[in-house]
Amino acid sequence: QNGGTCIGSNMCQCRRGYSGRQCPPRGLEREEQRQPATPASAHGRECSGEGCRLRKEIHDMTQRERQLYINTYKQAYTQGDLLALLRSHEANFHTGIHTPNQFLPWHRWFILRLENILKKINCSVVMPYWDWSLSSARPWNALVWSGAPHYYGGDGGGTCVSSGPFQSGQFTPATSWCLRRNFVGTTPSSLVVNDVLSTPCGDFTDFELRIRGELHNTVHCSIGGTMCSVKAAEAPDFFLHHVYIDKLWDDWQKKCSPYNSHFRSLTSSMTAADGTAASDMVDLSNQPGGVCVRYQSSRNPFARRLRRIFAHVPVAMIAKNLPCTVQDPPASEDGQDLFRVSRAERGRLSQFMAKPKCRKVGGIINQLPNHRQGIGNPFRKVAVAGGNLGFSLNDLKDLANV
Repeated sequence: QNGGTCIGSNMCQCRRGYSGRQCPPRGLEREEQRQPATPASAHGRECSGEGCRLRKEIHDMTQRERQLYINTYKQAYTQGDLLALLRSHEANFHTGIHTPNQFLPWHRWFILRLENILKKINCSVVMPYWDWSLSSARPWNALVWSGAPHYYGGDGGGTCVSSGPFQSGQFTPATSWCLRRNFVGTTPSSLVVNDVLSTPCGDFTDFELRIRGELHNTVHCSIGGTMCSVKAAEAPDFFLHHVYIDKLWDDWQKKCSPYNSHFRSLTSSMTAADGTAASDMVDLSNQPGGVCVRYQSSRNPFARRLRRIFAHVPVAMIAKNLPCTVQDPPASEDGQDLFRVSRAERGRLSQFMAKPKCRKVGGIINQLPNHRQGIGNPFRKVAVAGGNLGFSLNDLKDLANV
């Protein structure tokens, strides 16, 4: 339909004359053919003895799971508990919740509070996340932005969203008359994400700054509109993004045994968190109320191959051997301004985000050296004609023999 062809489990490429957000229906059809049967619990049954909550990448959920989440979220939006929670984010936007000692644990608490509210309506609902690194060069072509009722709708061009379940007339934010989006640019690539995750366990300061300033802030204002404002939490997209940020924190924590000690000593209540301290939120397996949470990594075949590559090939080697045009753009200044990133923090971020050494190529094949454990030459056959294609690491899927 609409001339679209699917090139990945969450990306569509359209024929000339159609945009990525017009062609997802064919991708949706193919995706639904791959979906496993939905368990009874997804329909709100068999929820006693919950066990550990499993949060999935949104494209890995079944259509019924996504629809259940969206329907439950919209139902909760008409109730006082959720509206009060979202307004608290706006009210405290610049009063501590985006500072190093609170950003990660506060938003983990915020996600948990929303999830608990949704579970009062339907006990089987679990929060999804969007791994924007898997489609970083063309993030707005990802299926999550299609107009299907079980996805999130598309761009608004700076004004009201006009497709999907959150379009104007079907969804009204807490303090605005419509949900706005203004898709712009790209999102950080898997290369950047894995570089952030490679931060040593003992260097929490740099890890926190990069996940907040380089990843979190950038995506907020790449989505734009409501997301690039103090009313960001009123956008349903907010939780897709923040649950992924929380997963990345969990991924980094798993490298350290025991969990990173930075927050263990922070036992005073966080801002507007109902008496919850940062130290209460460190262990995902033991959240307030005895809640256990686990994250399922993306099952996208490309994501699996990337994990295999990053497990054996140093990030620095990959960056050094990619064409210069593949390197990620600098973070959005709008995002740094919105979240009031200090001059000192911006200076430190600029050191990480300076363009790394890379190969200047044009019309030649760029190759990585062979590496250990049989990975071989994961990016052989990567040809860059003219050196100006501007694709990111994530677009090597159909070009790399891995």
